[in-house]
Amino acid sequence: MPTCHDAEMDRAAPSPPAPPVLVGRDDECRRLDALLSSAASARAGIMLVNGDAGIGKTALVRSVVDTFAARTRGTTVLTGTGLPLASMNVPLLAVRGLVRSRPAHHPGLDLGTDQDVSEAPVAFDEWLDTLLKHGPVVLVLDDLHWTDQSSLDVLHYVVTGPENRPLAILATVRTSEVGDRHPLSRWVADVRRLPRVEELPLGPLGKPATLDQLAALLGGTPHLSLVDDVYAHTAGNPYFTRLLAAGLPHDARALPDTMPSSLRSALLRTWSTLSPTARRGTQVLAVGGQAAGYDALADVAPELPWNLALPEAVASGVVDALPGGAYWFHHPLIAEILESEMPAGERRAHHRAFARWWQVRPSSGEPAAEAARAALVADHWFRAEDVVAARTWAVRAADASARAGAWSETLRLLRRELAREESAGEVPDTDTRGLLHQARAAAEASGDIEAELELIEKLLAVIDPAGDPLAVAELLIRRGFVRYLTGREFDDGDALAYAEELARTRPPSATLVRSMAWRAMNGRWEASRSAQLSEDALALARESDDAVGIALAAKSVVAFFGDDAASAISYASEALTHAVREKDWLTAAISAEFSATAGDTAWSPWFADEVARHRAFLETVGAPIHQTVSFAVVEADARLSIGEWEACTALLRSCMAVRMHPMWDAGARLSLARLAAMQGRPPEAAGHLARAEELIADAPHFAALEFDAVRAIVALAAGDPEAAYAHAVNGTTWDTLPPTMAEWLVPLAARALADQMERHRAVGTDSGGVLVTLRELTAAYSHVIVEPGEMTPWWMLDVEALQVLYRAEIARALNSADAAPLWRVATIRARRARLRWDEAYAGWRWVEALLRSGQRGLETATVLRDSYRLASRLGAAPIVSALERLATSSHISLAEVLDDHENPVDDDVLPGLTPREREIVAHLVAGRTYAEIASSLVISEKTVSSHVSNILRKTGAKNRVDLTVLVGT
Repeated sequence: MPTCHDAEMDRAAPSPPAPPVLVGRDDECRRLDALLSSAASARAGIMLVNGDAGIGKTALVRSVVDTFAARTRGTTVLTGTGLPLASMNVPLLAVRGLVRSRPAHHPGLDLGTDQDVSEAPVAFDEWLDTLLKHGPVVLVLDDLHWTDQSSLDVLHYVVTGPENRPLAILATVRTSEVGDRHPLSRWVADVRRLPRVEELPLGPLGKPATLDQLAALLGGTPHLSLVDDVYAHTAGNPYFTRLLAAGLPHDARALPDTMPSSLRSALLRTWSTLSPTARRGTQVLAVGGQAAGYDALADVAPELPWNLALPEAVASGVVDALPGGAYWFHHPLIAEILESEMPAGERRAHHRAFARWWQVRPSSGEPAAEAARAALVADHWFRAEDVVAARTWAVRAADASARAGAWSETLRLLRRELAREESAGEVPDTDTRGLLHQARAAAEASGDIEAELELIEKLLAVIDPAGDPLAVAELLIRRGFVRYLTGREFDDGDALAYAEELARTRPPSATLVRSMAWRAMNGRWEASRSAQLSEDALALARESDDAVGIALAAKSVVAFFGDDAASAISYASEALTHAVREKDWLTAAISAEFSATAGDTAWSPWFADEVARHRAFLETVGAPIHQTVSFAVVEADARLSIGEWEACTALLRSCMAVRMHPMWDAGARLSLARLAAMQGRPPEAAGHLARAEELIADAPHFAALEFDAVRAIVALAAGDPEAAYAHAVNGTTWDTLPPTMAEWLVPLAARALADQMERHRAVGTDSGGVLVTLRELTAAYSHVIVEPGEMTPWWMLDVEALQVLYRAEIARALNSADAAPLWRVATIRARRARLRWDEAYAGWRWVEALLRSGQRGLETATVLRDSYRLASRLGAAPIVSALERLATSSHISLAEVLDDHENPVDDDVLPGLTPREREIVAHLVAGRTYAEIASSLVISEKTVSSHVSNILRKTGAKNRVDLTVLVGT
């Protein structure tokens, strides 16, 4: 990620220790780069970059300009800035800054020292012409809102100059500083009419980009809870995020209670210039906690002249006037600071006043609005420290939020009340247990399983199993799955057995069905026991017509591990129907996943499309996002394996913006670790792997995730084959079921040994110990490990490819003459299985083996070029580099490979298209079929079709013939 100097708010506070980081601005970067490229082609232009303080205007402009200047020889960059001088006026201050910033080899310009600046526009424009003779010139004017009028006049003259000049002007404008009477308003109105003037509004970052910024600032992927906390405070303002992150450890889960003084100073800089009346009024507004109008504020604080205080606060940019006559702070963090700094007694009094005001408001009848009103009343009574009123309204607001489906709000209110009771030392009673049950249900519905696990433990501590065995059994069942999702425990079989025992003390029930079904699906796999439990659970469920979905899901799992794919799919499909009807979203997700898993291997195009279909279905029928996000993670892993790494990255990026259970978060990190390792970024890969291991406490036994295989892949990428071998072999032993990616473990172990053997041969050291280990491996494993389940078509292709890879690695280790034909077969098999990374790797080794055997003919050149083409598409930098070295040493030209990629259509020909879309347009115009495009770009035909639909929509073309006409071919 590029870093750049951000002077946006340096005058407001001391510079924080961390440098600014530019993220989430791809579209804006493209627009700025297009303007600069156009200027380099002698088409002058100006871009006004508008946005709030700290939004990253300076960082964006300087990053793009620096990148452009680095790749465009002869470009001259001149920089100037406006200054908020209070006691003096320096004519042409910004223009003088531009002149001073010129390179030493360019002539200067004497602008004089007197107050007569009438000749400055012409003089500066002529001086620019002398610079333009040597190449493009870029003028960067920071903080245009503080620029003196004489400099604005000069700039206006330049902007209206000849169009056919290689000149670009980029200026940043702080939106909050430019009111209707500001001198810049008229200037902007005048230049806006010119044909070459563009405006680029810069808004706050989204949550994914905030995550990226925090990752760069903290030196590792942050906890999602920290991202949520930071985003809630900063609303995506990069400067505020940088200040908040300063000094935080990389594993922080939340922000500290104390706000950094630098951030406080930055936020209150303008507020401190308000009159005492306006400052007082904004403090009262802050206590209200949300936008309010004159009526509420006048009732709460009738002594204040609101007709004066609010307009002043709005004019300063501290407060925004919202539609409907309400007012709120331009940045929410200001409200947080002002409320916290009001004297405690006064603050409590205002909270009481706001509570009473909202309490008597008439109900709107709309569930969400009524829930929000009740929560406001509860919050104000809580902050007013009225225990009785706070408890009454917390319960009322929690009920209203639950009816509105606002489960996170329900959980927040109930947990706060429970925490107050606990801190007061109150003994849990019936009411408290009721609140605990409500809070646990809200935690489950909202997807906050860490909170749910805590609440489950509290409930188990206060409920007597003898008095309410079914309640305890339900909690144990749920706890087992929550512990699984949080990565604490892969197998909670003893607790599930106890749950069944408790359920059997009462008449047959849905609780008994669930206990048996979960035991049947438990990680401690025993085929006969699981089959009987699932059979009994389904019979009981059908008899009572309750919990049928989970019972059928258990039957599907048993059938799958019993090598009966057809039955597994049938049971899973029926389970999905029942689970949706029962609103049992957990079971629905499990059923949908096993329906796809039983259909074919998890590393095939079919599986990726099937998982995407199930995710879309669950979203359609109303499943919560914390259930459907797991399908995006699973699909991303499948897309990665078949080479569609860009689709994988896009899916995982969308996942990072929502709350994920630790298990799925870890799964996403493992996919990212594999991708980084295979693309040649070992430190990044190690970072993602470490985060996954941190998320899963029971990682050594967590068979549902591919820890050992990924550890081996990351170690190989880091050049540590000894560690890679140890990780791969460690994964070949398990208690009950093999881990995910078990098929890759033995080939990875053999690859690690082959790397070690080649290292010994290269330096002439003894490889006897490695050879012994290799013989032990081949004696123990004549075939790659195959997970349980019926062998399906794609899975068979995968296993066949991996088996040949295993044999080829053994031949490489032994330096056998069989290596070349084995790598040939491995390449072909991997291609059939669509294991594109393995295909690229096998192709590299095939070329290597051919050259070692002295073959430098057409076959070798063709294989090398095909492998190079594929590795380049995958971004597999290590393989690309290795093939380039082989091409150089064997005098095989890669020129035709470098030239045979279709040249993407230029942005100015079809503006608004992404780089990938422009690339596809080039293929379409060249007459390629969807299948040919998919193969060339290493994406699916479905993805190609989706891109083409977007291209036709954006361009207005009806078909590829229209596109060809538009491109001008």
